[in-house]
Amino acid sequence: MTIPLIREPSELIKDSGGVCEVCLFCRQFTRYWHENTNNPVCPVCAKTHKVAELPDHGQSVRRMKRKARNTK
Repeated sequence: MTIPLIREPSELIKDSGGVCEVCLFCRQFTRYWHENTNNPVCPVCAKTHKVAELPDHGQSVRRMKRKARNTK
């Protein structure tokens, strides 16, 4: 299974001075990322790798969102 990606909006790239992140696998610049784990992944590598191979940097973000929902 491939890694589902989200493209970084052009406005955000412009606001950051045109800086893109590097793909976790091939180290090429990319504007794509995997939402749940918050990892930059290029479209080429997304076709050949699995989500299970990504470190889960988004875990703390999801925890904060759950906590915010539960305290309302």
